[in-house]
Amino acid sequence: MPITAAAPNSGLPHWPAPEVLHVVAQDAESLQNGLDDAVQQLRAAAVAGDRRGILITRRSRSLFTVEASRDVPYGTTLENDRWHRETAPS
Repeated sequence: MPITAAAPNSGLPHWPAPEVLHVVAQDAESLQNGLDDAVQQLRAAAVAGDRRGILITRRSRSLFTVEASRDVPYGTTLENDRWHRETAPS
């Protein structure tokens, strides 16, 4: 279960670790393990006083992002689905 990091705002002094982790999974077990690992990485990298929660966003069937977000209350993990599925013709 690959976890890759992207740091679009890596210049922020209060959050030295990457702000967004990407999780790519091929099955339910690797997905759960990858998401758990990514959340733990973000929590471990947080500095004292950081009051952001965790936002997990589904981007496709197998791609998820995990990020520290000011829009999520501290101590909370929220899930968001941004996967644009194509609808089958009726």
